[in-house]
Amino acid sequence: MRRLLACPLFLMAAATPAWADAPTPVPTATLIPTTWRATIDVAAQIDAQDSATLAAERPGRITAVLFNSGQTVPAGALLVKLDDAAEQAQREEDQAKLTEAQNTLARNKKLLTIQGASQASLEQAQADAAEDRAQLAADNAAIAELNITAPFAGTLGIRKISAGDYVTQGQTIVQITQTAPLRILFSIPQTESAGISTGEAFTVEAAASPENPITAAGRITALSPMVDTATNARDAEGLITTGAQNLLPGMFATLTLQTGAPEPAFKIPDTALTDSVLGRYLFVLQPAQNAYILHTVYVTQYGQTGGTAIIATNGLTPGEQVVALGGFKLSDGASVTPAQP
Repeated sequence: MRRLLACPLFLMAAATPAWADAPTPVPTATLIPTTWRATIDVAAQIDAQDSATLAAERPGRITAVLFNSGQTVPAGALLVKLDDAAEQAQREEDQAKLTEAQNTLARNKKLLTIQGASQASLEQAQADAAEDRAQLAADNAAIAELNITAPFAGTLGIRKISAGDYVTQGQTIVQITQTAPLRILFSIPQTESAGISTGEAFTVEAAASPENPITAAGRITALSPMVDTATNARDAEGLITTGAQNLLPGMFATLTLQTGAPEPAFKIPDTALTDSVLGRYLFVLQPAQNAYILHTVYVTQYGQTGGTAIIATNGLTPGEQVVALGGFKLSDGASVTPAQP
């Protein structure tokens, strides 16, 4: 008779895959295609479109100063008058000579029609009148040199002269600066100049105070056709289009500019990215039966604008869904379903 030996009965639970559990609702976002260009920061200097140091063209004594420090003036505004009494007297004399010459010319023209004057006398009268007109023009030019005017609309600097002062030829009278629009001068390193052209947008930050930097924006208007061998950089000029009202010519600033060729990228909410010791990653939803399975993808982040992160494509596909929030609570292979909005 065969004996039956009693033995303990062990019940083994079969391993259950993660996708067999009830799917977890997760907020999702869609990969949106975009492009990305690297940026560089370069030192720059704010400059006026027009700025001039006005000086005396001729020596003389100032008879009138017609401006105040810091005054904004239109183009052609009379700023300083120098003594022109002698020049005015000379102009009156030459004006009288011209009037006499014009009368003589008129008489000769009439006499010529009745054979009362020769052709030679008429031509001499014409030459005399022309000479007197030229002399009167020279007188007017000499008087103009004693009137200092604004060559363009702008803001004047600090006044350092007074009526009665004697100025020499070339002596500085006042600085005039056009405060708007403003341009900006900078240099682009040769290694970073690929893909940059006129019309490119840039941003500017100037330190008016440590707590409140001034920000502005503009576009490149000109690029040097050569690289400076001393600096190994390409000189550039830009026009500030917004934010210029708080900037002053002469300020130093930091200019941020895109460079290089555009690269394909995706836009996602920055909350979709999770940090780990291996880098930043996100979870992509891969379709499965009645649910989605999470797949971990490590990504390269190019940059961020507000709450949107720009990432490299990393083999991802436009339109794919990713976990938008709470990825640190999930794991690779988990079964999920998009949460209802």
